[in-house]
Amino acid sequence: MSLDVRHLQLLVALDEHGSLHAAASHLHLSASALSLQLRDLENHLGGRLFERRWRRLHVTPAGERLTHSARVILSELARTEAETRELLAGRTGVLRITTECMQSYRWLPSVLQGWTQAHPNAEVTVIPEAGHAPLVALQQGTIDLAVVVETHSTQARLRFTPLFRDELVALVSAKHPLARRRRITVRALTEEMYWGSRDSFAPQTPLGRALAREGLNLPRVTPLPFASGAPVEMVRANQGVTVCPRWFAESELARGDLVDLSIERGLWLHWSAATVEAGGSPLAASFIEEMKHHCPPTAGKRRA
Repeated sequence: MSLDVRHLQLLVALDEHGSLHAAASHLHLSASALSLQLRDLENHLGGRLFERRWRRLHVTPAGERLTHSARVILSELARTEAETRELLAGRTGVLRITTECMQSYRWLPSVLQGWTQAHPNAEVTVIPEAGHAPLVALQQGTIDLAVVVETHSTQARLRFTPLFRDELVALVSAKHPLARRRRITVRALTEEMYWGSRDSFAPQTPLGRALAREGLNLPRVTPLPFASGAPVEMVRANQGVTVCPRWFAESELARGDLVDLSIERGLWLHWSAATVEAGGSPLAASFIEEMKHHCPPTAGKRRA
């Protein structure tokens, strides 16, 4: 192909300025150099692109067709270059995120508020279905960032950035007999109706491991998603117990009709942001920094 970017710039400059000297000045070239470029281009294409009339250059029909395309191509190249710079700088694009813990989406609005101000041309998309296997989704490239509750340091090609440590607590109604205690045993949970997702006591979770150590299970479970708010409302109505992160619980305790209890000596969640080590979204790093600013300051503190 005979055309390159300098030829396209030459055509547009000649059409706009109408003379070799004016176009050469615009392109920061000598008139002789620009004349040589035009002659070489016309020789390669096999005809005249501009004709001299009364000391001005006039575009031929063939030159007009090519110049029109040159404007379109140069505009698209400029736009693409600007967008690429924005992408590389982490200021635009789409960031796909998920979390292992469905309860943890409460942090998202406050993080987005600050992050989108710094990245007005970027977009965050939540992929909730990837939360069941977030590390697999990261390795497959279907998400860019996952908020996980274990370090998973042995996972190849993934990077884990620690965020904060939080305690899993049991929520009961202020009218419940357990509300007079500061902490309860895992066995005490097995004597209550449990409201919440089965994922919250799966074998790999802190609660699941605590139950396994004691050889216990939760015999009465009503599986309800936390996103619906139903588990907390059932506990508020003194219909049983649920378990959730303490920082999640604190927003529910304001009304004074719920009590949070430590379980055993404390069941802890270690929150991290997981990303791929190489080739991931440039938006991920700035999003993680914004998340750190919104980490709950009281995470892990016990109730007085």
